[in-house]
Amino acid sequence: MILRGYQQELISNTRNSFHNFKRPLVVLPCGAGKTVCFADMASKHIRKFNGYVWFLVHRRELIQQTELVFKEFGISRDNVFIGMVQTVTRNLDKYKRPTLIIFDEAHHAKAKTWTNIIDHYKDVPMIGLTATPCRRDGKPLGDIFDVMVQGVESDWLIEHNFLAEYDYYAPPVTNMEWKMKGVDYDLSDVTASLLKSKIYGEIEKYISLERKTIIYSPSIEFSKSLCERIGATHFDGNTPKAEREKIVTAFKEGKIRILSNVDLIGEGFDVPDCDCVILLRPTMSLSLYIQQSMRCLRPGKKAVIYDLVGNVYRHGMPTEKRAWSLVKRISRKRSAEADVLVRQCKKCRLVYSGNLRICPYCGNDNGQTRKQIEEEEKLELVKIKKLERRKVGMAHSFEELVAIGNARGYKNSKYWARMVLANRKRRI
Repeated sequence: MILRGYQQELISNTRNSFHNFKRPLVVLPCGAGKTVCFADMASKHIRKFNGYVWFLVHRRELIQQTELVFKEFGISRDNVFIGMVQTVTRNLDKYKRPTLIIFDEAHHAKAKTWTNIIDHYKDVPMIGLTATPCRRDGKPLGDIFDVMVQGVESDWLIEHNFLAEYDYYAPPVTNMEWKMKGVDYDLSDVTASLLKSKIYGEIEKYISLERKTIIYSPSIEFSKSLCERIGATHFDGNTPKAEREKIVTAFKEGKIRILSNVDLIGEGFDVPDCDCVILLRPTMSLSLYIQQSMRCLRPGKKAVIYDLVGNVYRHGMPTEKRAWSLVKRISRKRSAEADVLVRQCKKCRLVYSGNLRICPYCGNDNGQTRKQIEEEEKLELVKIKKLERRKVGMAHSFEELVAIGNARGYKNSKYWARMVLANRKRRI
């Protein structure tokens, strides 16, 4: 088993962290080979300590992928147990006691099924693996893990050909919003809205059988309807196990070219020759966004991401460098400007900042602004090269604002520049 240099360094840093800590959270981007790294670490732990290692995942498909990694590299499974968190947590005394526990996709570790295991084996060393070291609501994981061990960044992996270069396309509208349900968008509202949108009406423009494509849909109803329309294959968490396995195998073998799913394909799903992702599921979760958008970045081709719901404006580019922390919440990003500075709620009559549809005080849906309706009528995707933040506030002249609008791909940069200047005058 020959590891890459950055993988060897990550393993060494993780091993050294045990001199002072007991539960390191190890961070490495999607597609960088976390499972390979810790299959190697498990093997060395067993040889050195005559130990017994648990490698725990949260989805059945990940068990199969992990088993294939151990088999591919000829690593003995004699002292390794690969299982699902949901199964183990119900039968804690059924399995042989571990000397090391490795949790894959450890950003889920705050869930009760995970903490049952963590609390039961407090004296056992543990390693958490993840590409996104925060919960879906952005909260940190410092109450579970005691040190963060970070590997190389996504941009470094792209530069050194370990991940694919990619083009990113999104609508030139930075304020796409829907009703909230809990900590994320109400996907029934998203479904209804998208079915009426211009971009969805022209989705065939972004579909090509020459690309192996994964589509992330907001609901089962939406996904099935879309698949009938474009000739794709749908599956979700309710799809029977045998059928799910058949679909995944057919997709990996290229017999299925376009696969639409609902929150199923993401963490750990390995399809090296997938080269296109279509995002139709908006989310407030940075971890979900990164896990989904980076599924197509395995090396060997130029990838493309079509973000039809503006996730990039909430979270930034999927591969950009982030200041991960075990103690600080990861907050989502906001666009630099808004064409409407304030709105008055039609129901409670209170005034609130920005141009969101949903009133933050009473939850009333105030609909789209006239400007948003006009923009949606002419909506098309544009290539996003780099999100330039805070530039609008620094621009003073009409010409500077027009240049920014042109760089962002706005259809009518002059109109947008006039609106920004007009809003500034109103504010004064």
